[in-house]
Amino acid sequence: MARPPLSADLNGDAAWCAGRVARIFAGVCSRPALLAGLLAAGMLFLGGCASLPDTHFLKHRYSVQAAEFQSAWGPISAKRSAAIVDELKRTSGNLDILDRQIALEQALVGQPLVLGNQVKLLQDGPATYRAMFAAIEGARHTINVESYIIGDDRIGRKFADALLARQAAGVQVNVIYDSFGAFGTPRSFFERLRRGGIRVLEFNPFNPFRAHGHWDPNHRDHRKLMVVDGRTAFLGGINIDGVYSSGSSGAAKRRLSKRLILSTGW
Repeated sequence: MARPPLSADLNGDAAWCAGRVARIFAGVCSRPALLAGLLAAGMLFLGGCASLPDTHFLKHRYSVQAAEFQSAWGPISAKRSAAIVDELKRTSGNLDILDRQIALEQALVGQPLVLGNQVKLLQDGPATYRAMFAAIEGARHTINVESYIIGDDRIGRKFADALLARQAAGVQVNVIYDSFGAFGTPRSFFERLRRGGIRVLEFNPFNPFRAHGHWDPNHRDHRKLMVVDGRTAFLGGINIDGVYSSGSSGAAKRRLSKRLILSTGW
């Protein structure tokens, strides 16, 4: 099963949230007072799952900044940088959003964008997982994983085994998962990773008694990404869960062509 990318991906996560909340409520339906409280909290939580950040302020803040680039050998001149942007516009369409996106990314990282990167669109879950497992196997220094859902199923356990093998080989592995997204995954799954030396962080524990500092049930981590050795990054809309393990075909494949991005840099 596959889901559309970008903003629609958050809507897909929201639908998943609805199913999860329904299953939680089913276990307490015989207790009306508790059920009423959980229903109120659940509706508030689902509103947070489905909401998207307001990015309109970006339109003016970064609209006048000139693009800057650098290569593995150092900074690129302003004239050459402008020529690169002109070529991008020629091939991608003369859209002002391109200028804003470049300026925004420069502001976020605090330095010019680096040339020489490669980007590959991965079609669906099977293609994504094959590429991710290959990158994990080839890791030499670090593997950083962040996922809204990490399931305790065939795919999740395969990831766990692969990550533990690289940790045992001297590669430092770090994992962040969302507490609500992985609500159905037993704690023993993550304890096994910790015992193997993997650094594991539960993002915003759904149980307020286990939260550190301010607790907000709407503050969830919907990211799905993996970075290997600081050079290869996977990002998009695919969680670590068996529901994504089937392929797409035909019209569905055309609609879901931008499933996940593999980017390789210097």
